[in-house]
Amino acid sequence: MDDSANKEIVGKLESFGDELSPGTELCGRQYVIDSYLNSGGFGITYLARDSLGRKLVIKECFPGAICCRTAQTVRLRSKGGEVEFGKILEHFEREARALAELQHPYIVGVHQIFNDNDTAYMALDFIDGRDLLHVIEEEPDRLDPEQIKRILLNVLDAVAYMHDHDILHRDISPDNILLEVDNSPVLIDFGAARESASRVSRVLSKVLTVKDGYSPQEFYLAGSEQANSSDLYALAATFYHLVSGKAPTSSQVRLAAAAKKLADPLEPLSTDTIKGFDGYFLEAINRCLSIFPSERLQNAREWRDLIDTERRQRRLLEEARNDRNM
Repeated sequence: MDDSANKEIVGKLESFGDELSPGTELCGRQYVIDSYLNSGGFGITYLARDSLGRKLVIKECFPGAICCRTAQTVRLRSKGGEVEFGKILEHFEREARALAELQHPYIVGVHQIFNDNDTAYMALDFIDGRDLLHVIEEEPDRLDPEQIKRILLNVLDAVAYMHDHDILHRDISPDNILLEVDNSPVLIDFGAARESASRVSRVLSKVLTVKDGYSPQEFYLAGSEQANSSDLYALAATFYHLVSGKAPTSSQVRLAAAAKKLADPLEPLSTDTIKGFDGYFLEAINRCLSIFPSERLQNAREWRDLIDTERRQRRLLEEARNDRNM
């Protein structure tokens, strides 16, 4: 599979002119940029190689609304942005260090954090795979219900682990879950640093940090309380799309309907229309897609236990044995 098959990690997008050119060396020649991958309001991502020739991904802190580039060096568009940029770098580095402590098979690994060109970088695993959005749009028959269930259970394990370390992803979506050749999922592109950056910068607060259809309604409100159930909403929206083939209705549209006491425009998943999945599986997705956080499942383990048939059967057998022994 060629390099263009990876999203953040694969999937080249159109260049916007702010990226480092191929051949650029970073971190004392430890890394060499191979190509531009993609960019957003807060950073630029590259495919690179290390000094041993191994592929990896480099993410550069580059908030384009307040930065520009002179040669390789990142410069501020205005001296008045020094304090903002300093705080953004601080959040980027703090987030990178927190992610570097996560050691989980279904979470992208962070190898190194370093400073160069007057900004910060992180070096990440290169994942040779396609993202779920590609699968939905280009390979709709690739996954059967049992494979989808296994992928979700694996991602739930990763999310539970992440939440145990007090980290919210804040950007779970089909394009941020990569599938390796054996369909093992890898969760990538955490959005916490972007969310933090938007809070400290008046300019960046105007940069949209949500994804319609996948972000819960609380992500649209500056300063709103965000919790584990916020990530669960985004994960449920992702698998709603995978299972049904339709992107979910925006949570903002749904919230507006609720305020007017109108019917929810999001059609719940049902065994009548979605074949191959049991009611527990579909109902857990529906529940996590509740527009109000208090009505959702509150943690990933609770969700996993509801849909893991083998785990549920073991628990029921154990409860039956306990009842007989009472």
